[in-house]
Amino acid sequence: MEREIIYMTVANFPVAVERVVHPALRGRPVVVAHRDAARSVVASVSAEARTEGICPGMALSRAMRFCRGMIVLPPDEMLYARASRAIFRVLAGFSPLLEPSGHGHAYLDITGTGRLFGPPRDTAWRAQKEIRRQLRLDASLGVASNKLVSRIASEVIQPDGLRDVPHGDEPFFLSPLPVRLLPGVGPKTEEQLADLNLRIIRDVAAMRMEHLALAFGRFGFALHQHARGIDRTPVYPMLAVPSVEEAEALPEDSNDADLLKRVLRAICERAALRLREQRQRAGRMELCVQYADHREGVRKVKIAPPLQSSAILYTRALALMDRVLQRRTRVRRVCLRLEDFSAASVQMELFAGPAPERCTRLELALDTLRHRYGEKAVVHVCLSI
Repeated sequence: MEREIIYMTVANFPVAVERVVHPALRGRPVVVAHRDAARSVVASVSAEARTEGICPGMALSRAMRFCRGMIVLPPDEMLYARASRAIFRVLAGFSPLLEPSGHGHAYLDITGTGRLFGPPRDTAWRAQKEIRRQLRLDASLGVASNKLVSRIASEVIQPDGLRDVPHGDEPFFLSPLPVRLLPGVGPKTEEQLADLNLRIIRDVAAMRMEHLALAFGRFGFALHQHARGIDRTPVYPMLAVPSVEEAEALPEDSNDADLLKRVLRAICERAALRLREQRQRAGRMELCVQYADHREGVRKVKIAPPLQSSAILYTRALALMDRVLQRRTRVRRVCLRLEDFSAASVQMELFAGPAPERCTRLELALDTLRHRYGEKAVVHVCLSI
């Protein structure tokens, strides 16, 4: 049976989600970036800001000179993660073979679902319609026989649209497109290909594999296959709850203790919220710190009894961070990973107080308030006396 793969993407996902929450932002130039960082770069750009010459990766200070009336929003990773999970729940209604590919992006294998949902194009159209109806997000979907072609098809019809590439037409569809759309072709590789007068995918497909391998090594073999629309990579299904991982890059490299505590608290709150949404408790914690010189410090610890409380998780993580930070080098990124899940109620310690369960009940109530009135309905306030 021939495969049918859908790739779903929401263009400028952070900006799109922010506009759902704040409709007044529609039609205005918006970027997502850390405004108070010395080396801040633009992470996401609206179509209106892009017409002003702003693009992702541009220094924020330079972007502000291009468009002085631009709205700069700080990244809200918790909001983007929740929006992504909502999209994945919609897509999971069409096939269990769902592979997330970052916030707002996913592969869906719908092979063999024709009797339920009709032809692949109809299935993609229904999924697109459901995402728009339930979440008010405009998604672009590509339908093809493999992951490579479906992803490229979704990119060429952004910001919202549907492109179906029939079986056997993959080389014809790819041939006139620029080489930068092929996986692994970044600015440097694109420049090398241009030096060989290879600017569109048709030119790469016409080259002999041996010649590409001579110029690019092992990557040349993959480049030749991809240019011909060949990709046998399967769609890897999303595990039920393999782990919960949250990370945050600091606005600028720092070893300020108060800043590191604030970052750690933020990722602990996001991780614990995901645990509570999935009705899971974590029994193991791993904390990783990446330094400015790209070296890392990692520590693991078992959590007994397993928990899902943000406050207690932060307390455990803070103690673990004291063991991780063994160098004076400035920190660039903090990552928290939770594993060893248990869904049922856990056996409480004999002499443990009621504090953990009280914290969990309180935070579940706060989750309800935030879900009803917005993320900013309840916030932490630190008072110094």
